[in-house]
Amino acid sequence: MGKLAGKKLLLLGERDGVPGPAMEACLKDCGAEILFSVSECFV
Repeated sequence: MGKLAGKKLLLLGERDGVPGPAMEACLKDCGAEILFSVSECFV
């Protein structure tokens, strides 16, 4: 179990950086519950 096990996550990705679905794919097996994941464009 990692440090994120049992935690709830809100993932805010960036279009030109790391998108939300990519973070979600990396973190889905860490034991945390992903409540919200989105990619936005911050201009």
